[in-house]
Amino acid sequence: MQKEKISLKEGLAILNQKDEKGTLIPFDLTYRTFNSTSKRGGKLKIYSGARLLLEKNPNRTHRDSIENILVPIKTTKNANHFENRTRNIELSDRSVVKICIDFIISINNKEIIY
Repeated sequence: MQKEKISLKEGLAILNQKDEKGTLIPFDLTYRTFNSTSKRGGKLKIYSGARLLLEKNPNRTHRDSIENILVPIKTTKNANHFENRTRNIELSDRSVVKICIDFIISINNKEIIY
């Protein structure tokens, strides 16, 4: 039996799907690892029930409250997910994994073609 084949663009659309309440729909992902420094890789990772983590909106207004003023501001680096071709996904055990979209093999048993 042949797997259905979809493009990477269609696969990324599956990652971004939301239900009627506006929450992201879980998906199954098969992914291949790669180490860019040693040019080695090949571990096959299978994630079931993962969800895409959306980036925080930098244009959101900040409200000052007593709790916010007393807590030191934590500066975070912009991940540039679009430019770096990466995405953060939350696994079913609430851990977060960063994946490179170029190494996705299948999403919901649909093979990704490039």
